[in-house]
Amino acid sequence: MKYMPAAKHGGTQTRVTRIVIHATVSPCVEGGARAVARYFQSAGAGGSAHYTVDPGEVVASVRENVVAYHAPPNTGSIGVELCDPQKGSSARWRDDEHEAMLRRAAALVRQVAARWDVPLRRLSVAQVKAGKAGICGHVDVSKAFGQTDHSDPGSGFPWDHFMELVRGDAEEPPKVVVKDGVPQWPGRTLKVSEPMQRGDDVKTWQAKMAARGWGIDVDGWYGAQSRTVCRGFQKATGLPATGEVDRDTWAMTWSWRPPEKS
Repeated sequence: MKYMPAAKHGGTQTRVTRIVIHATVSPCVEGGARAVARYFQSAGAGGSAHYTVDPGEVVASVRENVVAYHAPPNTGSIGVELCDPQKGSSARWRDDEHEAMLRRAAALVRQVAARWDVPLRRLSVAQVKAGKAGICGHVDVSKAFGQTDHSDPGSGFPWDHFMELVRGDAEEPPKVVVKDGVPQWPGRTLKVSEPMQRGDDVKTWQAKMAARGWGIDVDGWYGAQSRTVCRGFQKATGLPATGEVDRDTWAMTWSWRPPEKS
């Protein structure tokens, strides 16, 4: 990944709750990301973003632990610019260039979310204003806080498709097979460092833990809360407290019986 440091940025940030999607008002072409990054390096630049994406590459302009000037209030957020002219038919988002850019951006967003434990969900304006963690557009931040009037990535942006790409829904999701009433282990470790951080297997495990009274959200997202609950369960059952649902932890989830009180 090319790094072209922006001229304007703020101090450090130690926590990220929002990944904000922008549009550049420039053509969706290879080389577009570098052109935007060069603009961010200029003295006349009006702001900056952490990343800019075009059909061929991702260019970084601000380190993730540094505040970029992209959608105020900026602290605690990551800005991702998509090369798009913001004019013409919304059908442009379905052409080959835009699709390549969306897939590249989705992979980036998924990686950023994993690093900062941001849930792979789209936020409403109310959720942005309430400080919930997730993914949104610049327009949502504008409406939530009124500090800018930007409306990007635009009314034609294919949010449903983009979020499918971010979550990996475009690929075959993991399936859980039930045998004799017991869900079978799906064959992979559920951990935040893996690309697949959601799915039937995560929800199935969360639902069982919730039914056991472990106070876990059944949202299909294996994030910090799930890892904490997993470690607590593993300690209670004598398993290594890795925070990852491996084969032994999955089996123990259904077979374990709490000790009887004397």
